[in-house]
Amino acid sequence: MSILGLIISLALFLIAILVVAHPFLRPRKTSEKDDLQLQVQRDHVGVYYERVLTNIRDLDEDYATGKIDEADYRDEREVWAHRGIRLLRVRDGLDARQSLVTGSDAEAGKIDEAIEAAISAYREGAEAVIHDPSPREAN
Repeated sequence: MSILGLIISLALFLIAILVVAHPFLRPRKTSEKDDLQLQVQRDHVGVYYERVLTNIRDLDEDYATGKIDEADYRDEREVWAHRGIRLLRVRDGLDARQSLVTGSDAEAGKIDEAIEAAISAYREGAEAVIHDPSPREAN
């Protein structure tokens, strides 16, 4: 093999290495698809949050008109307030670019299920705190 052939072979080899390594060397940019998935998730969380606010308003109205007693009102309002807090935390997590679901899950329409699972996990944690007989420290 001639010197010219070796130089051309080496140049082609280096070009191939650069082409293969290029995606790993450049900084990762958020694609439009990722942004769209995050926006869809934010929209779903917003819809659920609006439902929570509506339920709290309905509870307030029912209590004001005397349809429910004070104990039930306080219990239900606390449950709905905790749900609203959890949804706001989920939204903050989404704003911090922490997606609830992966891209394949979002494409499969699993966003609602992921949000419901997050709320259920919170409910289980909240019920454990409510049923805990040990006194809590004041903040």
